[in-house]
Amino acid sequence: MGCLKSLIKKIIIILIIIAFFALGGWAFVKEKIHKYQNPTRDEFVKSETNYGDFSSVSGDYQLCRSYNLFGYKKIYAKYLPTGQKITIYDLKNENKVSPTDFETGEIDNKINTLLDTFKDSIITFEDFKIVEKNSYIAQNKKIPYIRYTAHVKNIPFKDVVGIVAAYSTTNAKAKNPSTKLIVTMTDTKAFNPVIAKSFIQAIKF
Repeated sequence: MGCLKSLIKKIIIILIIIAFFALGGWAFVKEKIHKYQNPTRDEFVKSETNYGDFSSVSGDYQLCRSYNLFGYKKIYAKYLPTGQKITIYDLKNENKVSPTDFETGEIDNKINTLLDTFKDSIITFEDFKIVEKNSYIAQNKKIPYIRYTAHVKNIPFKDVVGIVAAYSTTNAKAKNPSTKLIVTMTDTKAFNPVIAKSFIQAIKF
């Protein structure tokens, strides 16, 4: 009798799933996800003030939201002419890394562990090297960064370059200091430092 009940439950679940897809349920879910990840620019500017004021960012950058990754929220901007993505992670606090670490040199000891934490895929780096340490000035706020080169371990002959920058915000949504990490990665031949620089300098912190 128990086996029959179990079988009936499985059949009901299967029928519910079939009905879900047949009645357009999956299309509805995909539309909701798309709208969340790709809000209008006005909606994005109003909802993501925890990261800064993006109202002056050029229309060449598509502003998008993403779901939490390993407990960390992130947003990203896609530079439409080339497709290069600039991701900003909300670290919530300064325990993992802070902007000060970039100035004291402590970032050298933290960067590899930090990047491993925020990998979006199976991509792993080898021969990771910090080749520049500098800072941007964005609306009179100093944003320290490093530029790096690396080899993508599981993609043959794939060399990449990018920047990692950090800043801290305190506002209505983040009453305590909240560290944000800006990360870019692109093919060495396609790297254009102006893309990240222009985006960062347009943000009001």
